[in-house]
Amino acid sequence: MRIITRLIAVSDLGSREIARRAGLPMQKISDLLSGKLEHLTIDELRLVYRTIDPSGSPP
Repeated sequence: MRIITRLIAVSDLGSREIARRAGLPMQKISDLLSGKLEHLTIDELRLVYRTIDPSGSPP
């Protein structure tokens, strides 16, 4: 989770754009950034990671 939140923080994309590209509600990204990891499935976490990581490989 820390890797994903760090990537979101340093990404050129805003949280809204990441949510849009991942096809997730903005609330899911907000939950992730506020540490509410239990609100996301592993598939959603992987989707966010692939959206913001250029290589697209999971951590």
